[in-house]
Amino acid sequence: MGTSEKYIEREAEKYGLARHPDKCNEKLRRSKGREFCLNCFTNDLKEAIETNFRTLQLRYGLNNVEIETTIEELLKRNQIKGFLDSKKQIFIFLTTEMEARLVSDLQSQGFVDLDQLQQNMSASTATTTRIMIELIRKNKLRGTFNHKKTRYYLEQGLTQLILQEIKTHGKVVHYDLAQKFEIPEGNVKNYIMNMMRNKIIVAFFADGGKITLSEQELESEIENFCLKNGIFMINALATHLQIAPELARRALFKLIQKGTIRGIFTQNHEFLTEEKLSEKIKAIARAYRTISIGDLAKKLAITEQRVEEGLATLISRGSINGYIDMAKRQFVADGKQPVTSFSSHAPHTSTNASATPQMPSKIGEVEVVRQYDFVGGQLHFKVVVRNKSNMAIHDIKVILDVPSSYRRARELITIPVIDPGNTHGVDFYLEPAECGISTIGGTVIYKDAMGKINTMNVNPKDVQIKCPLLIKSLDTIEDCQKAIQSLPSDARAFLIADLPPQMAYSAAHRAVGQFDVTNVASYEDDKSGNYEAEAWFSSEAKVTGGRVITRIYINGSSSTLEIRVWCNEAGQLTGLLAKMIELLFVEINMMRKIKSEERNKTMDVMAITRNLMEISNICLLRYRASSAKIKLEDTYSRLTRITSDDDQSVAKIYEWVKKLEEDVYEDEEAMLSDEDADSLDIDIQSIQQALHAQLSV
Repeated sequence: MGTSEKYIEREAEKYGLARHPDKCNEKLRRSKGREFCLNCFTNDLKEAIETNFRTLQLRYGLNNVEIETTIEELLKRNQIKGFLDSKKQIFIFLTTEMEARLVSDLQSQGFVDLDQLQQNMSASTATTTRIMIELIRKNKLRGTFNHKKTRYYLEQGLTQLILQEIKTHGKVVHYDLAQKFEIPEGNVKNYIMNMMRNKIIVAFFADGGKITLSEQELESEIENFCLKNGIFMINALATHLQIAPELARRALFKLIQKGTIRGIFTQNHEFLTEEKLSEKIKAIARAYRTISIGDLAKKLAITEQRVEEGLATLISRGSINGYIDMAKRQFVADGKQPVTSFSSHAPHTSTNASATPQMPSKIGEVEVVRQYDFVGGQLHFKVVVRNKSNMAIHDIKVILDVPSSYRRARELITIPVIDPGNTHGVDFYLEPAECGISTIGGTVIYKDAMGKINTMNVNPKDVQIKCPLLIKSLDTIEDCQKAIQSLPSDARAFLIADLPPQMAYSAAHRAVGQFDVTNVASYEDDKSGNYEAEAWFSSEAKVTGGRVITRIYINGSSSTLEIRVWCNEAGQLTGLLAKMIELLFVEINMMRKIKSEERNKTMDVMAITRNLMEISNICLLRYRASSAKIKLEDTYSRLTRITSDDDQSVAKIYEWVKKLEEDVYEDEEAMLSDEDADSLDIDIQSIQQALHAQLSV
């Protein structure tokens, strides 16, 4: 059988159809043999969604091979749209418009019912399924069929359906969702994990990963549990909710921070609502009347600081009557205690003034002012209470409201008494964990001479922690040593017992290296068995100017890491150190994830990266050749352990080691010549590119 254009033209001419090649009036179909009209053949294929080979055999007298060859040629010429199923010996007709409409419907509603599609297209089940599979393959759709293959879910559509279920019910069982959507239970969990990972929803797994709880549902269940029990073990809450104890603790702590629930954690892994805490203190007050803060802390299984804070809060709200004698470190309870209970949950706003609990009133004869400055890399926040009345005030509690972006040793400071006309200030030292603008406020609670409780707000203060923009400077180690003599500095030290000191050094080096700084000097010593390392970095503040110098020091024997920064502007010093520490913890956490068997290679790769960067800086500064030689020798030693000896990078480094041993560089103080410095820098750049491709350095 011939299907070329010349063959068709000859046949058309033979039967007198040359003038009208599109109409043969079925003359060729009636002819015996394999001659046929290609237009009639094409029209037959377009008349139905599916056409089997048997029908074409009967009409045109062709065998299966000839039919398949003809259809493939028509598809190739774009004379017909669709696809061929050689195995089932059918042709499925599907135009571009039909395909686009199906894809559009699928994307708009998120799924497609194959039974409905079968009815609309008047096709068999197998053909409908094959069309769907072809659309998935051609348009690279991501999704899944249900168990019976009667519905196809687009990934985005199924995600939205599951998301809607979680938002509607709050708590969903994965098995129930799997039954509803007729998909594997594991797929349900995977879709929910993707939503959590992409922050589409905040939710948590329960019952060993078989249940999903939305954040709102989890908080609601915890609130109800607190309201019902009042005092409970954290493990009991976790068991009730079928979640991990740590998740239960974190979720409860978040509700406390939000003010939704009021209470405290004890050292016995219990939680007490404020109502239960008040009841316990009242019971102790009735029995003892006077009790030391230490004994009260032991009875309640909480710290003395938490006892002070809790008592101050309860006294200010009128939940208990008494005062704290700070001179004797005692709580002195009044003989009569309030009997009215209060809610451990945040109060709701009410327009009925008589229904709200009586709150302490603010008077104008006591003034509270505040200010801050930067001292030693910390934020110094000072609150001053001025007693302008003609009578003393006592039991003054200064409670600071500090954002989570600050680490602090205490939030409550007590002042026993302030005499008339006197002033008393308290100092809070806060360590910023990140840069930015935050608001710090607080509350002052005190008793006047008549024993009446009063509260005053510490007006909120916006505090800006600056992270300076840095640029590299062309300083040598001698320049840095001289500059730090006149620059203020601050440092942070950490214990690194759970991490090899070499990896901690790499983490600190990578953290500081994320700024635009120049590594002017570094050394590592492990010969005596006690690892010790140090690195110096120089830079300048881009906007304000002035040197910014950073030093990393690791002591393996004491397992300590110190980062020290010298800077002439206190605000920038505080912000820069905070940002470096933030990046350091990110790098340390990444180091902890490295498998033990891969640590040696990882440390070698990181050391090579540091060495190459420092050699490049030495070339830029035209610094000592001996310093470059030491780094080249260390790089050569490490590189031979992770690559072959005949590697081009290894050979090039070895050549430079030998070159720097020549007579011209015999003196240890000899500086690199301009020619050698430029040549070495070019080679270092090419070695870095080669290692990046080879080792992903």
